[in-house]
This record gives sequence, C-alpha cells and structure tokens, in this order.
Amino acid sequence: MKQFHLKLITIIVILFTTNTMAQDVYRTLNGKMLITVVSNDSILKIKNDELVIQLNYETARFTMKMDKSNFKTGIDSLDKKLAQLKYEIIEYKGVLGVQSINTEGHPPLDFNVEGVLSTNNNIIKGTGHLEHIANRGLFSCVLTLKFNINKNDLGLNIEGLVIEENIQIEIVQNVLNKI
Repeated sequence: MKQFHLKLITIIVILFTTNTMAQDVYRTLNGKMLITVVSNDSILKIKNDELVIQLNYETARFTMKMDKSNFKTGIDSLDKKLAQLKYEIIEYKGVLGVQSINTEGHPPLDFNVEGVLSTNNNIIKGTGHLEHIANRGLFSCVLTLKFNINKNDLGLNIEGLVIEENIQIEIVQNVLNKI
C-alpha cells in the first residue's frame, strides 16, 4: 500500500510540473513565412505556410522549424524540386530581446531577436513584434519577425534557383495559441 501511495504521489507531481511548464508555451503549426529574393533581375517570393513556431513566454526562447518541401515559388519547375526535399528541416532556435513576457497580457512589444540557424550554425539577428491577445479567457499572441540573411544561410541550393546574396525573410503575423 505504501508503494502504491508513493507511485501515485510521483505521478501527480509529474503531471503537475508538466502542466505548469506548458502553461507559458505558445505554438502554431501553420505559420507563415515569406522570403524575398532577387533572381535573374526579378523579385521572387518564396512562401511557406507550414512553419512550426513554439515560444516560451517565461524564457522568451523560441524554436521555428520548416520543411524545405513546403516552400512554394509559383514556378512549377522550382516547386517540383522543392517538393523533393521532403523531411529536410531547417531549424532556427533563438531568444527574443526581452527578459520575459507577461502571460497576463502586455502592451505590444518591439525587440531584437537572435538565434542559430541549423543550416550552418550561424548566428542570425533580426527584429520582431509581439502582441498579446485575450479573448474570453483564451490567450494567444501575434508574432512578426524580420531578418536579412545571406543566401548560404538559407540552405536552399537547388538547380535552377539562381538568387543574389541578400535575402529578406518575414515571419508574417503568426497567431500562436497557448498550449
């Protein structure tokens, strides 16, 4: 009986701490990313509508993951090549330039952002904006990030995609919901 109570207490503690830790985490599985590049003297927009973003409000740390096969250019020949890159994941882990984020609500925040991109482990810096939304007891936030990076940082080296060195990336007004 004593062993049963000990196991029960252990399970309750694990459930409580897991639930407490997850209370400050916001996530989306269908984030929007827009990459703007110059290709053959024309502007080319590359979109990804399946960006996974997870943000910890307590630590202001985040992770973004994108599957290269989810990038779309609107050019059939390039999109077919991108579709073949299934399970080639680009990950960006970083921190927002704030100490922490008030989970009870906060005014809009503007900040710098810094993180490491998995394609080459380079540190990538950018800017961001975060707004907290409360609707009938449900909490969400809207996250926007902007970066200017080098084409080698992106890791989209596919035949037929000729792009200039500088790339602009926007993580566009993504709604993250509390998990």
